[in-house]
Formats: sequence, structure tokens, C-alpha cells
Amino acid sequence: MSYIVLARKYRPQTFAEIYAQDHITKILSNAIRTGRIAHAYLFTGPRGVGKTSMARILAKSLNCVHGPTDTPCNACNICQEITRSTATDIIEIDGASNNGVDDVRDLQEELMYAPTQARYKIYIIDEVHMLSKQAFNALLKTLEEPPDNVVFIFATTEPQKVLPTIISRCQRFDFKRIPVDAITTRLKEIAGWDSIDIEDEALYLIARKADGSMRDALSLLDQIISYADGRITLSLVQEVFGELPLDMYINLSQSIISKDSAQIINQFRDIVNSGIDLTEFINSFLEFYRQLLILKLGVSIKGYLRQDIDRLRTMVEEFSHHDLLYVMALLIQLKKDIRSSSHPGLLIEVTLVKLTQISELTELSELVSNLTQTPVSPQVKAQTEHKSPLPPVPQAEINTTQLPRAISAEATSEPASELTLDEIKSRWSEFTRVIKSQKVLVANYLNAAQLLDLKKDRLHLQFSSKLQYKMINDESNFIRESLSRFFLHELTPFITLQEQVEEARGNVPTLQEIQKNNPQLAKLIELTQSVIRPGK
Repeated sequence: MSYIVLARKYRPQTFAEIYAQDHITKILSNAIRTGRIAHAYLFTGPRGVGKTSMARILAKSLNCVHGPTDTPCNACNICQEITRSTATDIIEIDGASNNGVDDVRDLQEELMYAPTQARYKIYIIDEVHMLSKQAFNALLKTLEEPPDNVVFIFATTEPQKVLPTIISRCQRFDFKRIPVDAITTRLKEIAGWDSIDIEDEALYLIARKADGSMRDALSLLDQIISYADGRITLSLVQEVFGELPLDMYINLSQSIISKDSAQIINQFRDIVNSGIDLTEFINSFLEFYRQLLILKLGVSIKGYLRQDIDRLRTMVEEFSHHDLLYVMALLIQLKKDIRSSSHPGLLIEVTLVKLTQISELTELSELVSNLTQTPVSPQVKAQTEHKSPLPPVPQAEINTTQLPRAISAEATSEPASELTLDEIKSRWSEFTRVIKSQKVLVANYLNAAQLLDLKKDRLHLQFSSKLQYKMINDESNFIRESLSRFFLHELTPFITLQEQVEEARGNVPTLQEIQKNNPQLAKLIELTQSVIRPGK
């Protein structure tokens, strides 16, 4: 006899064997007991959560010789034929390959004939969303008023693609992803029945990798059994999945804690050389920090050996809650960026270096608090009393956001007697980071400005982009107030566009043109040997 994969061998045969869908099995069981059987059902949900198995069990319940019953015997001929997919009155149709109007018309012709053996003729249409619009429309009337002994069961992973007119004629049931603990329990049962020696931590990792799909979990377990020779350990499962050892993630995190950018780059190169898929590496690294955050919150974690959990508990003490959230936010953004990047390795290197600078970060809430406590000079206060203050940052925006420090020790002291252009340049990036929390575009455009001159209270900003020039001009009042508050000096931005300046310089007449247009002045220039020098 040929080998039967676990997903088929242990397919659920009763409502009680379907995991994590109690909200559906209870309704269907009560409906069968009370005789309230609908003529059409729509099962929706992710792959591998029991939609087709539920449809077959419902078919057994309606057609079992002891039924209709919510506990089919699985021993009578009709139950066994349904289990083997050989029942002539239980028609399973693949919606992807039978999606035309002609296929629906053939189905309608079959409806005219009564069941040959079973009590009900059951039509199970899998991936029903693949039917064409014309096929759906052809099915409408039949679906609304089918013969009394016909039941339709539709299954789909994409209910949004099913016509609303079809959904309205069905009882809809939404299947949930199966929790990791439920998948682990089921895998442990199956491992016991097949005498498979496997660690609980390995089972948990398989369940976590299945992402809510029982079928995927059983397929993964099948794959690992074929690979293993003897006891299945957590390290063996990690090897099959191509995961890095836990030590590698711990070492990367130690480099983050010690702010060793060179070391973390060397570690990443070792990962690249080992042939690990970079996307999978980022996913696993993100999952590692999710586990650290769970530990930080005082919640227990699974899928690790006891001694490894103790190591993680020690490591998590080196991070604050906000540090962990910041790391996860960077990794989530990295996942999005590398999808469209032709140089994912470069993006990962840059992100890892950013992570080693995590100790230089502070919460935005602390930053805003420092701003509000910063003393303001009497001159600036007098100038800004009649103007509206900077808008406060909403609390929702400052819970977990972190920015580089923008308030140095000097910024909280009394203003210096004189502010220089060099000092402004040295702190310009700090200034733009502060206002970025209120106006991101303004901050980004100010980063592109050339700081040309500072005369008294006038700061000369020049832009090469017309869009930037216009935006900064429109926000000049906001920028003036922000400059005065941050640098503790009265500052007014003087904004120019590089193109206009160069055009104005190009309009200066040459010495030859002056001599040609004014003969008397030309004679004076000749006598005095005058020259034209560029203005300062």
C-alpha cells in the first residue's frame, strides 16, 4: 500500500475532530439536530483550517444511514464512500478549472436527477471565487431555489471576490486561523499515534511556522520525519527550516548592546556566506525580538529550551520596552523595503548599523518635555508673546516613537552672547529632527538647505529646488518661531532660490557692453584703467 501523507491520513472525520472552529461546528450540529438545514453554505477562511473537511463531515452528517445526525458513524457505506471521495451523490468541483457558464449549465442539468444512494445530493465547490461573473449569474436562480434534496457548499479563501448576490443566498461561516497551541496539541496526538519521538519545543516551532494552517503543519511534520534519523530535536527542526542558531541572534544583539557596528557587519557577512535567505533571516530576527518583548512584559514564551529561555531573560534586561519596540519597528520597515530593492544586503547592513546606535536615542515625549522646560531669552519672549506658540505634539504620536537626541546640554543653559553661523550648522540636523515631529516635509526640506550667511538676526537659506523654496517660504513664520526657540536667539530666515540668484548675476553687463553703450564712460574707464570685480 502506498504511503498516505499525514494531512490525508489524519483528516478530521467528525465535528469534534475539527480544531479551533467551535463557533461553526456548534451551529451546524444544532441545525442538523433541529432539522434546520440550509440549501447553501459558504465556508471562508485561510488555507488549511478545515473548510473542505467541514464540508465532507456535513455531507456525512446529512447522508449517514443513522442520520441526519451530528455524529456520523463513519462505518456505513455512504460514510466510507465520502471518506474515500467515491460517493456518486457527493460531487466535489474545482472552481478554478470548472469556472465557465457551460460548466454551470451542466451542473443545472444534473440537478434534475434525484440522488441514487444518498439522502441528499451535495455539491462542494472549492475555490468558488474563481468562477466567472457569467457563471455566477447563471447559478443565481438555481442557488436561490434548488431542489429539496440538493445542498450547495462553497469554499473559498477570498470571499471578497464572490458576488454579493451569491453571498446573500448562502449561510456564511468564517473560519479562523488555528492557534499555535491547538496545532501543537494536534501534532502531539499524531506523533503519539505514529510513535514519533519528537521534543515538545520542536512541535511548537513547527506549529509556529505553519502560520495558523493545520495542513501546513502536518506537511512540515512529514518533511521533518523524512529527514530525521531517530529523535527529532529542536535544533534539527531549526536546521530543516534553515533557521540560524539562537546563538547567532544573541550575538547580534550583544553587538547592538555594545554599540559595535564593525562586529555586527562581520556577523552579517557570516550569515550571507552561510547561504541563509535574507528575507527569512529578517523574519526570524523580528520574531526573536518579539519573543524578547513578550519576556520583557512578563509573559512566558514557548519553543525554546529551558536554558535558552534563561539566557534570553538575562539579555532582555539590557533593553527597555521602547528599545525593543524601536528595533521591531526598524525591522518591520526593513521587510517592506527589501521587497522592492535590488540591493537587500545593503539595506540590511544600514539597518543593523542603526540598531547599534540605539543608545543615542530618546523618546519624543522626553524630547518635547525638554523643549517645554528650556528657558527663553527675554528678547525672544517679547517678540513671540503676540504669536501663537508651536502646536503641541499629540500624545498618540509620542508613545513609542524615538528620535536622535535634539537637546544638548548647552541648549538648556542660558543663551550665549553671540550665535555664529558655524554653531547653527553644527546643530542644524538636531534642529530639523525636533520640528520633524510636527511638520515632516518642512524638516526634510530644511535638511536640503544651504546655510550661506548670518547677519545680525537674518539667516540666509538657499534652495536649489523650486518646490522646496515655495514650501519653506509658505512656512516662514513657523520656521522663524522654531529657530528662535531652539537656538534661543531671535532669528529670521532669509530664503532664496539658487536659480534666481544665478540668473540675476547673469544680467550684470560686461565691461565691453558698458563701453559700447556709453562712450563718455568708456573714455573714463580707459583713462582710469578701471575693471569690474564681482560683488561680495
